Amino acid sequence: MESKRFKARGLKALILIKPKTKPKRKKESVYYIEIRKIRLTPHLHASEGQAKKEIDKKVLKDLTESIRKYGVIQPLVVAKVEKRKRRGINVYYQLVSGEKRLLAAKSAGLRVVPAVIRKMAESSTSHDKV
Repeated sequence: MESKRFKARGLKALILIKPKTKPKRKKESVYYIEIRKIRLTPHLHASEGQAKKEIDKKVLKDLTESIRKYGVIQPLVVAKVEKRKRRGINVYYQLVSGEKRLLAAKSAGLRVVPAVIRKMAESSTSHDKV
């Protein structure tokens, strides 16, 4: 009887394991948007999981000083809203995330802030009548 030599491969030879792949993530560009074009999201009831209505003044003051010193480090998240008018299209941005940073940037006297523009579902932005 001939003896066959087998190469030791361990458990990996018995179990099919897919190689780990990183999920494909879209690259999001950061744009500098004028603060005057960003609108705060109207707050819903706190029971619906929305952000707090009141922001601690000390926290806002500290954040304002930090923004004056270092700038806005983490970009805001906004959704682009286009409204048709008689003379063209009115474009503004609805704030999705970063209310404290926006308010602190206004207090610091910034005119533009870094922001990531996300596409939102039509139903989430259609309730804003401007």
